[in-house]
Parts: sequence; structure tokens; C-alpha cells
Amino acid sequence: MNASAVEDATQGAGYRLRSAAPSGGSTGFIQRTPVRVTLISVLVLLPCFWQAHIQAVDLSSHLYNAWISILIGEGKAPGLAIVSQRTNVLFDLVLAGLMRVVGPWAAEHIAVSLAVLVFFWGAFAMVCAISRRRPWYILAVIAVLAYGWTYHMGFMNFYISLGLCCFAFGLLWRRRWKPAVCALPLVALALVAHAIPVAWLAASMAYTWLARMIPPRARPILMFAAVALLAVTRQFLMSHFATRWEPSQFISMTGADQIWIFQSKYHALEFMLLVIWLSLYVRLVKRMSGLRVLFGIPFQLCVVVAAAVLFLPGAILLPGYNHALRYVSERMSLVVGVAACALVGSVSPGRREWAGIAVLMGLFFSFLYVDARSLNYVESLLEQSVAQIPPGARVINALCDQHKDVNLLGHMLDRVCIGHCFSYANYEPSSAAFRVRVTGENPIVVAADRDSNALQEGRYVVKPGDLPLYQIYLHGQYLDTRQLAAGEVTGATCLESTPNPSNLLREHAK
Repeated sequence: MNASAVEDATQGAGYRLRSAAPSGGSTGFIQRTPVRVTLISVLVLLPCFWQAHIQAVDLSSHLYNAWISILIGEGKAPGLAIVSQRTNVLFDLVLAGLMRVVGPWAAEHIAVSLAVLVFFWGAFAMVCAISRRRPWYILAVIAVLAYGWTYHMGFMNFYISLGLCCFAFGLLWRRRWKPAVCALPLVALALVAHAIPVAWLAASMAYTWLARMIPPRARPILMFAAVALLAVTRQFLMSHFATRWEPSQFISMTGADQIWIFQSKYHALEFMLLVIWLSLYVRLVKRMSGLRVLFGIPFQLCVVVAAAVLFLPGAILLPGYNHALRYVSERMSLVVGVAACALVGSVSPGRREWAGIAVLMGLFFSFLYVDARSLNYVESLLEQSVAQIPPGARVINALCDQHKDVNLLGHMLDRVCIGHCFSYANYEPSSAAFRVRVTGENPIVVAADRDSNALQEGRYVVKPGDLPLYQIYLHGQYLDTRQLAAGEVTGATCLESTPNPSNLLREHAK
């Protein structure tokens, strides 16, 4: 294979197979197939509406603080203030604006639906731009990723930012000035949502620009240089900031870990997605040859972002913040997943791949439905308990998950308290990472981030200034409420929040 042939095969993705997409930009499929796009959008939004509430860990906190921001504007939240913030704020602004007009329930479902559509179609726009075709089948995999770990953690600002950056990626990939100009507002909006996806976009475009300037056979050298730069960056960050890095971050290098959400039953689906990607990759190699794939920019972008997941710290405490930016590698695994879809989007699946995708979707969304129903049931019990507490009271949640790395119940009380009580342990105001901030002692939330962490972990010693303070906890098989006294340690009681429905708490009594 001569250099020119390799260049033709890899320039701008270079995967010219059947069903080539006509020109018109990364969003041209929306303009040319509006009916199909509308029908698919309706289907992909079904999980946002199949239960009373959307269960995504941090989402409850975002909703609660949107309500608090309204109280601040009305002068009903002394000791709290809204500050101007350049990033990590877009979703919160949307929520607060919607809540003023349509109320909490509608605001929750509208804002999350918009976020899902931005990510879903943004990821597809990136796949279309790289593959130069419309691989509609890949939407099934993107739908699974869209409702994966990042979504269920409620990292909506990151989630929206990544979707906008994927749209911008598709426009910038074309190397034309008009699409590039159109990408600038998307990048600016993405930065308001979250900075990490914007950093990934800038690095990816810089790599692509350099790779296109050199012969294809020299690109592996550039790839290894990029990986080496990531290792140097890791050393710099870990020597200048408070960070945490764990060898287990290698699990997130494939992007398939986005499927592992609640329990071990999702592990089989994670493995199934890896097998589907591998099978499609083998088809790609057979069609193009291994060297042409190796010299291709899409493959190299996958390798570099996977290396970033492994090398960069999983948590970092940035200057000016009281709360560390955590789960960086887990969030970036979603980028790996989208990049993997873009890499294999150039080939069409065979019968085995089609069957695997169908089984994957069926099992994944069936599991999600059952688990979301279980979590909604627990939230309904919380609502019954909160209804017995005096309006305007301070409340903390002593519930935790058994055998789970992430406490799915930790912020559930936040949403339940909207309009009735104050979630005293809410972490956002004291973290200095969001637009609602603590300015002093107040009757709504603890002022120090360490106290918020202690309340959430059940090791907080109640102070006289905290009173009156109520706690919801597990008493036998039921949720109960008690009023705490000064000097008490809050403690925690754990339950299985997403078991089989037959084993879920059946009844609730005070």
C-alpha cells in the first residue's frame, strides 16, 4: 500500500463505504430526515417519562438548588446567595428558568429530555461526520450510552457539554470555515455547561490538525507522543494539586463501563457491548486492512482518549473550590464510548451484530425500568415521611445503599423537600462549585463542606445551632422519622435500593 492510498483511506476519517451521507454538515441528517429524527427522538425519550421521577443521583440536588435559587431571588433564603459563574451552570440555569414557569415536575422532565436529545444527536452527528455516512443502527448503541452511568449519576452539565462538543466536532471535522464559525457558539455554550468536554474537543482538534499535516505512516509517532504528553500532564497535576489516581481507572478505558449502573447484572451487558464493538472492529479491519485503520485518525483519537482515562487523575481539588472534582475517569469513559461508535460506524453490522444489539437494548432498558421503579418506590416512602415533618424544617437523610460504590439514596431527599422542607446536608452551596453559595450561617444548609460530607456519611455530631433537626432513617422494614438532639451522632441505615421488586419494601408505617 503506497502513502497516497493510505492518505485517501484515512484523511478526515476516509471510510467511504456505502450509504455515504450527502454534504450538509454534521446536522444535515436532521434537516433531510425530519420525520425519522422526530420518531427516534420520541422513542429515545421514553425512559424520561416511564416513572413518576427521573432517578439520577445528582439530578435531585440540581432540582433542589434551582428551587433554592428562586427563594434567594425572593429574599427568602438568608445566608445564601447566587454568584456569577462561567462554567458548570448551564443545566442549573435551564432548570431554574423552567421551574419558575412550569413547576418542579415539568422542569425536571423537560430539562432532562433536552439534555438527552443534545447528547444523543450530538454523538450521532460526530459519528456521521467521521464515517461520512448515516449509520442509523449505531443509534441503538448511542441510546444505551445516553442512559448509562454518567446520566444516572446526574452529571447533567458534563452530559450536555459533551453533546454540544460532539456537534461542534462534526462541524470542525470538515475543515471549512463556515462550519467552523457555526461551531463557535456551540463551544461557548458547552463551556458554560462544563469545561472538561471543551478541553477534550480542543485537544482532539489539535491532534487532528497535526495528524493531517504529516504523512499517514508517521501518525503512530504522533499518537505515542500524545500519550507521553498525557503522562507528563498527569505528573504535573499530581505534584501541584490534591489529586486521587487509582489503577482501577483502566476499567473505564473501553467506555463499556457506562453500562454498569446499579447492580452486578449489568456486568454481562458491559461484556456484551465490548463483544459487539470488537466484532464490528474486526469487520472494519477486514474491509480496510489493519494498517489503514492504524494510520486512521479515528482509531488514534480512541487510543488517546482511552489513555487520558487511564493516566489523568480520577479526582482533583481545583483552586477556589471546597469540593474535589470527582469521577473524572468515569465521565471521560463516555467520550471513549462515543469515539468507539464513531470508529466502527463506518461498517454495517451483520446478523450476529444485529442480534447482539437487539438483545443488549432489550435487557438494558428492561433492567433500567425495574430499577427506576424500585428507586421511585423508595422516594415515595420518603415523601410520606417528609409529609409528617413541620413545613420549613431542616431534614437529613440517614439512608444509604448496601454493596454500592455510589449512594443512590444520598440526594433523594433533596427533590422530596422542594416546597416543603430544607435538605440540611445538601452539598452544592458549601462546595463553591455551583452558583448557589453559602455566605454565612443560615437556617437552610450547613455552611462547611466537611459538615455536609459528615452528614451524608452518618458521622456528624449535632450542634445546638442545628436544632430543630429531623432525620429519616430505616427502622426495621420501614422508614421512620425522629428529631435529633445536640451531641447525637447522626449515623446511617442501609438498604437495598434496587433489588428485585419481590424483595423491595412493601409497606411503610411510621
